[in-house]
Amino acid sequence: MNFWKTMVTRDRVALVAAAILGLIAVFALIWPFVSPYGPREIHADAALSGPSARFWLGTDDTGRDMVTLLAHGARISLGIAVAAEILAVLSGVPLAMIAGLLGGIVDSIIMRTTDALLGFPGILIGLMVVTLFGASLATLMIAIALMTVPYLIRVVRNAVVVEKQRLYVVSSTALGVKPGTLLRRTILPNIVSPLIVQVSFGLAVAILTEASLGFLGLSVQPPAASWGTLLQVGYSYIRITPWLVLFPGILIFVSVWALNTLGDAGRDVLDPRLRDTVEQGAR
Repeated sequence: MNFWKTMVTRDRVALVAAAILGLIAVFALIWPFVSPYGPREIHADAALSGPSARFWLGTDDTGRDMVTLLAHGARISLGIAVAAEILAVLSGVPLAMIAGLLGGIVDSIIMRTTDALLGFPGILIGLMVVTLFGASLATLMIAIALMTVPYLIRVVRNAVVVEKQRLYVVSSTALGVKPGTLLRRTILPNIVSPLIVQVSFGLAVAILTEASLGFLGLSVQPPAASWGTLLQVGYSYIRITPWLVLFPGILIFVSVWALNTLGDAGRDVLDPRLRDTVEQGAR
């Protein structure tokens, strides 16, 4: 909590970013319950209509309310991103901690596998997984997790290597503390902050990846709609109804911007040299 409090109080832009993410989350959670329209409610007489008092952000090609679609799309896009990052953390953090603590052949095997994954463009991994196993929520989560986990492993592994050289870790090892206990109770609490920063960047990448796959038709399928699939539909009518691309594009942009901004602010808080530079600039 002190980490987040310090970050948003020192950086007003980070505070704005946190507020934007909060508003998007509230919009996704609340709007489907208060909307006068359902996500599958079709108004054929108002298909491709522009923003109006009846439909605040217009309608899509079948006459569905765009505000409602954007709210449900936020649930899907953000839900996939969060679930994929949780999967990446659950799979990547233990491997990274083991590699950093044990070193040797174990570290080499884990890190060379990580390097191999980094050698492929992230979107290519997503395309391969989705093409092989189909476009389902579970497949998307796994594909995006595979894209983000190598970066997470590198960050956590490097943090563990630094921490294990600290006196308190050396002393614990000398006293015979088991590696599992040492990782769980001693090292992990001290690498949470860089882990949080990396997760924020990973969430931004996950949102962009889902949008890219959705635009290519490899995300959730109609009548379900994510931000990416809304972009795909809107692109077909971009010359006559540009708002179909504009509004989901804005939500993707501000979400990614806010997450990257929070990640940068968190990095500034954690790095003393960057923190001093930021404070001098603020003065």
